[in-house]
Amino acid sequence: MKFWRNNPLDAEFDPVRVVELFQASTYWRADWRLERSARAFITDTDGPISAVWDDDAEFEEILRLSLDAGWAHGA
Repeated sequence: MKFWRNNPLDAEFDPVRVVELFQASTYWRADWRLERSARAFITDTDGPISAVWDDDAEFEEILRLSLDAGWAHGA
């Protein structure tokens, strides 16, 4: 998974860990659709990831794992 913390190429994240951090965040509880909430969490410069990615398949994996983890908001 090529989510890069603060954008260095050598700081990749495990997608499961990304979802764990997402679940612990206020973005998980926000009354937003999943895609918006996940994107805001991942790119938040003050958040635990502050990341960019180079392939939407990586982002889609985060969305899938979030649904599997019980995302219950505006899908």
